[in-house]
Amino acid sequence: MRLILGIGNYGDIYKDTRHNSGFQALDLFAEDFQIDIRKKDFHSLVGKGKAFGEDVLLLKPLTYVNLSGRALIEAMHFYKLEKEDLIVLVDDMDTEPGHIRLKLKGSAGGHNGLKSIIEVLQSEEFKRIRIGIGRPQFQNTPDFVLSAPKDPSVYSAWKDGISKACEALEYSLKFTFEKAMSQYNH
Repeated sequence: MRLILGIGNYGDIYKDTRHNSGFQALDLFAEDFQIDIRKKDFHSLVGKGKAFGEDVLLLKPLTYVNLSGRALIEAMHFYKLEKEDLIVLVDDMDTEPGHIRLKLKGSAGGHNGLKSIIEVLQSEEFKRIRIGIGRPQFQNTPDFVLSAPKDPSVYSAWKDGISKACEALEYSLKFTFEKAMSQYNH
């Protein structure tokens, strides 16, 4: 079984914000495979289904970004999963809108959701798909990540990046994560 976790904040006010890029990519994936992701369990919204013949567990933590690891570890323990079974979808300020980066390991890079996951796994070695949101020019970081781009072209690029993340996730499940890295990391 693969556990795919989207990082984001629960609630309508956060729905279309940069910090919810992971939730949005996971929603696209769930839609593509007709997986209902509304059941509440493990301090998360959960969906179970199949993708390319493989069982997948989709997780959208209800713990808010900063405590994403709490929800993750509960699900991993329950299903006896290893960090190799995990793929995390996450927003990334070091990547421009419209771009994604697939990584097998790495630091939190200042992202509190990744920091929480690294803390509970006691490891930086897990697959992640980083969705570009860019860096704030005039806003402070919390206001920036908790809003959507106002410029229509930047907004469109950001949404394209979310779609690319979903596409890369599907490619990684159909083939391998390493093949997806060579296909999508430019």
